[in-house]
Amino acid sequence: MIFTRTPFRLPLGGGSTDLPAYYEKHGGFIFSVAINLYMYLGLNRPPGDDLIRLKYRDSEEVERLTDLKHNIARAALQRTGIAKMVEISSMADVSDGTGLGSSASYLVGLLNALHALKGENTSRQHLAEEAFVIATEDLGLPDGKQDFYLAAFGNFCVLNIHQNGKVDVSPAHISRATQQEFEKRNLLFYTGVRRSSVDILKEQQTNIRENKIDAIELKHQIKRIGYDILSTFETGNLDRFGELLDEHWQLKRQMSQKMSNDLFDNIYEQVKHSGALGGKIVGAGGGGFFLVYCQDGSQTGVRKVFAEAGMREIEYRVDAGGTQVLLNRHRSLNTI
Repeated sequence: MIFTRTPFRLPLGGGSTDLPAYYEKHGGFIFSVAINLYMYLGLNRPPGDDLIRLKYRDSEEVERLTDLKHNIARAALQRTGIAKMVEISSMADVSDGTGLGSSASYLVGLLNALHALKGENTSRQHLAEEAFVIATEDLGLPDGKQDFYLAAFGNFCVLNIHQNGKVDVSPAHISRATQQEFEKRNLLFYTGVRRSSVDILKEQQTNIRENKIDAIELKHQIKRIGYDILSTFETGNLDRFGELLDEHWQLKRQMSQKMSNDLFDNIYEQVKHSGALGGKIVGAGGGGFFLVYCQDGSQTGVRKVFAEAGMREIEYRVDAGGTQVLLNRHRSLNTI
């Protein structure tokens, strides 16, 4: 039995400059953080037959890998050369389609388990890149680099993406006091909206590849804000981070009409009147989670706005571990 745990992430700065259409021309920059909301994967090899069993929201049992409907699991098994006698089960702290990078966490966690099954010691960089290749080349998804790298590495993470796609990963220099202030000031709320980000990401990549000046300039500005946000964390000036979130909110709404809606816009104005400096809808899907930065003392008013809208607060802390194999025990161990 092998059991992995892989974190979800909160994007903080530079989001969408990790898309190939942008970084292949201009280079990308991401500053993001993994949190203690997780994807859990269990992997077993039942000895009684050669069937492939997959348990998620649905349940599958097939004789041939090509008959597996779950495209991410099928592609990961194909890449790692495991085509029989395997059972995979998944659980998650939040639903898919909610903006926290659950698909990437599933894929990275599954690859971590599959390589452990094969006895391979695989680096975090390899897991992230392999997952990115599976998503973009094998499955043709319009994904960027961010989600796979944050799932693999965890913690506050800085990604500098070269035009050739090479990613330099470095830790952000953030004090423990600043991390605690971040966890205190930034409130996370579940909106109850689940949407796929695929159409929005495709739209963004198309606009960049067609050299639409407005789309490219928006990405340049988002990258600039990302550098500024990293600086606020490393200097401990988090109120400035809240102000930059507000600037990012205005820019992101120009990228696509699907980024927000009248309900979220109204909530955003209410929380700003309650003392929030800024916020963002996490992910590209126009739903899922709402992250709000509060001036100290304004948390009660902000919570009231979301409670009246029927949206639940989700407590979280920074995850420092990235994807981990929590259990790897062969059936024959500790038997009589």
